[in-house]
Amino acid sequence: MTELEQPLWRIARHTFLYPEAKRLPQDIVLAREEFAAMATILDRHMEGRQFIVGDGMTIADCVTAYVIDWANEQHLIDDCPQLRAYLTRMYARPKAPQRIAEAFARIQAGA
Repeated sequence: MTELEQPLWRIARHTFLYPEAKRLPQDIVLAREEFAAMATILDRHMEGRQFIVGDGMTIADCVTAYVIDWANEQHLIDDCPQLRAYLTRMYARPKAPQRIAEAFARIQAGA
């Protein structure tokens, strides 16, 4: 997840965290490319799987769902069908945290 989360932080820093004078738009482009490369690997890993490891939810899924949710907000998983399906499964869990449940409701409503 560190390979996926790091580019997201770079995007955030150069989009709104850094003062405008320190933002580097070209770094956003590079970070998006780096994220896409790593997301493609994870997307392939998820083929035929419901969870990151094993046959049940683990802490790896909690961390992954958080990072993939963040990436989804940036439209970075649009070309990753396995990750989109994975995120939908994580949103749909009956015990999903409220934030995830609310996001799933917005997705289902087409918002």
